[in-house]
Amino acid sequence: MSPNGLTRSTLRSSRRAALLLACTLAPLAAASSASAATSTTGCASTATKQAFAKFGDTAAYSLLPGGSFESGTNGWALGGATVVAGNETAYVGTARDAKSLAVPARARVVSPVFCVGVEHPTFRLFAKKRSGTWQTLQVKLRWSAKNGAVNETTVGSLNGSDYATWKPTPAFKLAQTLPLWAAGQTLNVQIVLDPEDFGGDWQVDDLYIDPLRRA
Repeated sequence: MSPNGLTRSTLRSSRRAALLLACTLAPLAAASSASAATSTTGCASTATKQAFAKFGDTAAYSLLPGGSFESGTNGWALGGATVVAGNETAYVGTARDAKSLAVPARARVVSPVFCVGVEHPTFRLFAKKRSGTWQTLQVKLRWSAKNGAVNETTVGSLNGSDYATWKPTPAFKLAQTLPLWAAGQTLNVQIVLDPEDFGGDWQVDDLYIDPLRRA
């Protein structure tokens, strides 16, 4: 008889039961850990190219879905914009590209939804003014918070006087503008192109995202 009143036989049975329970729970704990790991894998990898190398930017960029406007505008909300003949003059996509997007002053263009993680620091595009003596193109990011609230943040403003001909925009901040702090965190994001209502018309082409991979 043990000091606490239990027999050796009872103690052995209790130890066997505890060992069996531990063996049963271990695989479940491992499965739970694997599930948590796969839920934070981040955005899928995308093909990249040095789209802006001739402008001194050697970052490897990925084309935003439909961002060349060569195959239509599936997934885009055009808000009065239309695909027109005439490509940006650097032909960073292919030499065969022949289209771009005309954005009237009162249009509001919204891109398809795309995945952004901390590994996506910037994005760029090409732009030029089409008409008007003054005009501003606001470049914004749109995303939804966990509570469902839709947010829009202006990340850049293009002055029409600087875009009399086709020109690449600066690299606009992407992940740093969003509530993303750790590897694996992602948000579904859209780019919004919003000209001043009483300014002139714009033309845009070749929207590229930088996934922080260097060639």
